[in-house]
Amino acid sequence: MVQIRLGIAKFAMFGRKPPGMAESHARTGIQFGLAEFAMMTNQSELKEDWDKDVRGKGEYVITSDRTDINAMDRLVLADKLQLLYQQSFPAIFASLFTGILVCAALWQVQDHHLLLTWYGILAFSAVIRGLLFIRYWYANPDREDVLRWEKPYFISLLASSLTWGIGAVLIVPAHSLLHQVVVFLFLVGMAGGAIAVYSAHRLMTLATICCVLLPMSIWFLFQWQLISLLLALGTMLFLVTVVKAGAVLSLAMDQSFRLGHELEAARAAAEHRAHRDALTGLYNRRAFYELGHDMLLSVGDGVMAMIVADLDYFKRVNDTWGHPAGDRVLAGVGEIYLGSLRNDDLCARLGGEEFGVLLRVDNLKQACGIAEELRLCLENTGIDCGKEKLFVTASFGVAAGGDSLDELFHEADAALYLAKENGRNRVEQMPG
Repeated sequence: MVQIRLGIAKFAMFGRKPPGMAESHARTGIQFGLAEFAMMTNQSELKEDWDKDVRGKGEYVITSDRTDINAMDRLVLADKLQLLYQQSFPAIFASLFTGILVCAALWQVQDHHLLLTWYGILAFSAVIRGLLFIRYWYANPDREDVLRWEKPYFISLLASSLTWGIGAVLIVPAHSLLHQVVVFLFLVGMAGGAIAVYSAHRLMTLATICCVLLPMSIWFLFQWQLISLLLALGTMLFLVTVVKAGAVLSLAMDQSFRLGHELEAARAAAEHRAHRDALTGLYNRRAFYELGHDMLLSVGDGVMAMIVADLDYFKRVNDTWGHPAGDRVLAGVGEIYLGSLRNDDLCARLGGEEFGVLLRVDNLKQACGIAEELRLCLENTGIDCGKEKLFVTASFGVAAGGDSLDELFHEADAALYLAKENGRNRVEQMPG
């Protein structure tokens, strides 16, 4: 139950994006918050929502100091499919042009109706592939959404490849070895082109080459002629070479894509650590000022207010129960504050036992009301510190309507000092 409350608090904290907050900061925070929330609650439904929300954006997340391998594999595959859709569209026209050359080479020795029928089927498969590309570009899928386009791409590619492989057997003249060799050379050229165009996806590369070359090679085996047998043997050697070369190329490309995502994940993690307090998970003082300046610039209607809170007699906690208990109290206070604040409020640990909240309000009275809610919630909520619960209080200073963040902080800090002087565990304000 404690873990669930902690997860909910962190989800609320990381999932918030204060007005004016940089999009990259917000996105990174949402990712880490959803990740920890999904792990702590251990609910498959939440985990699936997390997958859709986070990985659908194309970024892979670090959770519990380890990499989510499945997410990384999906992202790498999505990158490969994106590359296929980007670079293989010209292959449609190359296939049609090569088909014209084959028909021209066989025009004098083969039935014209047969050649035109074969080319018509080839053209139809090309149109289907072209429409698939148009639909893909119109949908403009992002990252893992591309995975839904893998199956139709594979099916259309196999249909086109089989049109070449089986069609070549049907249109090649059985009585002319010269024309058989010519057609076979065209097929080898198509297979070589497949290595260059589809190398990003090893399975597609091998499937395309086999569909193009194997039907003709098997047909050669049944001709029982020396040249035909040698051509079939050459095809087998070519396939072995392609399998080995394709494995090396695919591995290099996979590592390249994977490295790119790992670097992006490391950058996001470093950015997260630079803006978060390690103990409480709240924004740190640096992030509070960076994001706070953005909030002031986009305040819109209402006024910007600041609440500065300082725990009362916190040194006694460390002296009586030890510093580990003091750390747990600070983390618990951060959770309590976040559970009581609104989605657009910016909360940070400013240092030591001092916390700051920046929020948009209608007036100073509303800000003081929110501070009072925080005070009561903290006063009445026990913080689990092992065998017992500790109850702590805090003094609050509130200011509103300042022209700058420094001015707001100075006024709120003065109000906090006043609250300390007037007995602690109270809210004091400065006129806004």
